Amino acid sequence: MLTKFLTALNKKDALLFNEKPLTISLKLIIIVLLMYMNDNNYLAIFMPVFLVPPLLFKNILQNKYYWALLALISAIFYLILDLVAYVPNHKHIFAYAIIAVAIVLFFSKEENKIYMLSYQAKIIIGLCFLFATIGKFLAPEFLNGSFFEFTNTTDPRFFGVTSILNNIDILSLKANESNLDLLINTVNPKDSFNLLSNVSISSSSFFLSYWTIFIEGMIAITFCLPNKYKLAQFRNWFLIIFIFSTYPIATVKGFAIILSALGFIQSIEDNKITKFSKFYLVVFVLLPLTDIPFSRLFNLFI
Repeated sequence: MLTKFLTALNKKDALLFNEKPLTISLKLIIIVLLMYMNDNNYLAIFMPVFLVPPLLFKNILQNKYYWALLALISAIFYLILDLVAYVPNHKHIFAYAIIAVAIVLFFSKEENKIYMLSYQAKIIIGLCFLFATIGKFLAPEFLNGSFFEFTNTTDPRFFGVTSILNNIDILSLKANESNLDLLINTVNPKDSFNLLSNVSISSSSFFLSYWTIFIEGMIAITFCLPNKYKLAQFRNWFLIIFIFSTYPIATVKGFAIILSALGFIQSIEDNKITKFSKFYLVVFVLLPLTDIPFSRLFNLFI
């Protein structure tokens, strides 16, 4: 099925690729915002009204003042208000991407717009993973593996995989989940509970910690490096490995969809869609499948 889909994308008369790469890139960002910029009642009501027109009218889609206003809105809700309330990390990236578009439309010549937007998308991805990697090195609980051990044994998204790979009963993992819920939502005089785990989980969690540091670190390095360095040529492969090894299990859809959109944008070369661009586009289209709890399907075989 995937092969047929990619073949269809290669056809010269494919409707999508009659659009310029810049137009496709801007529409992807708008679609991301339309799906996920609904954090409160105000945004949920007014943003669809604001975001649908550029999908219908090209003049609005490429209007620099429209994107400047959108950048202001996103900066207020996702950067400024983050100082006083919690904002998910991937929403910061939404704001950075919108600001990048506004800067490109204001200050780049027409023939350079997609090149500059592609460059900024690459830098946003690189810096995002750079700071993520630095943060992991500064977190002792990540370096010693306890973060993943706790997550894998208390988060139901990982129960199926954890149970099969580490020979632990699914009921023990559900007991951890229940104990954590009681700890958070009730008065627990001990302020703690005994985590049901085993040596195998501890070992795999330690490995997973350093695998995460490695793959995120390589993404940071390859995306921040200039193209003249040979290692930079592998940036898309590292990002693809990260996507395949992360999102079928840890379904953080907001981060996955903006990452695939930025991946598409940065992979454009000489104003042309590349094979990597098509891959990111397929990921973007198939992301709704992450609503299927793949890891929990393992429970059917336990």
